[in-house]
Order: sequence, then structure tokens, then C-alpha cells
Amino acid sequence: MRAARQNDQITLSFGAFESQVLRRILSTIIQNYKMKPAEMGPKEAAAWYSTRGCESAKMTTEETRDWLEQLHGYRSANLDRLESWAKQLTTAKADPFELRVPLGEADRLVTLLNDHRLLAAARHDIGQREMDLRSLAAFHALTPLQLNALYEIHFLACLIETLLHLLPNSGADWQES
Repeated sequence: MRAARQNDQITLSFGAFESQVLRRILSTIIQNYKMKPAEMGPKEAAAWYSTRGCESAKMTTEETRDWLEQLHGYRSANLDRLESWAKQLTTAKADPFELRVPLGEADRLVTLLNDHRLLAAARHDIGQREMDLRSLAAFHALTPLQLNALYEIHFLACLIETLLHLLPNSGADWQES
């Protein structure tokens, strides 16, 4: 992956495999954003739509339901943008596959990618212990689904870090005097 910021746009360039992985991730995010909180499994719902704060605030059942609907509305409001980014990667004809993100939308992309990381970790029981694995033997102890989720989580962490570095005032735009 390569990344560059020029004026008001970030361009991310991916090889064929990276592009395929990112297209699948974006497709999964789109599917999950379309699901209402009640349609999600308990692990996934707990990651995205936790009601612990509602309980501690002593919100009524109706207030909690409204809050969850608002959270879902916030997520699903990003569907058009997600579909546009997925289309950019799908319509590219050859390596490198480019994703162009307006600078003003980069923080939104970071949030959406992090949502997938949280959901993948919850869905596949990936915690800090699994995130910190460094030995081959420890990786082999994971199930294939956990290993795939861990690869996605680390790939997205790298992408998020790159995006954050390219945001204004991150230091990437500082010039030596």
C-alpha cells in the first residue's frame, strides 16, 4: 500500500491482493451497516450497540431503543460513501488499485474501518492477548477464522494509521524552517 496527500485529497494505492481484501471488507461493512441492531448477533450488537451506558444513565426502554435507532441511523448514513469507495476499487482495471478519499472524509473512513475492526474482534473472540501474539506457535493455536480476522484487524490498523498520518496537523504537513 502506498498513500499520498495532495491538496484536498488522499490517494491510497493498493496491489491486487490488498485491493481484493479491502473490497471484501467494505462489502462486509456495507452489509453490517444495513442490519438493524436487533438483527445482529449478541457479540456484534455488544460491540456496536452496547446499552451499558443507557443502563448506567437509567434510560427507559423506549429511550434506549431511540438511542440505538439513532446510532444505527448514524452508521447507515455512511452507506452511499462506502458504496462509492467500494466502486472505485471495483472499477479499477489494473494494479495499482486506487482509492481517492477527499481530505474532509478521511476521518469518516477511519471510523468506518475501525467499526469493522471492532466487529471482527467481537465476532471472532479476538482480544488483546490475540492482538499481541508474536510467535508462530501462538498463531497456529488460533482457528482459521480467528487468524483471518486478526489479519484483517492488523491490515486495517496499518491503513488507519496511514490515514491519520496524512490528516491535517498530523505532522505530515509540517515543514522544517
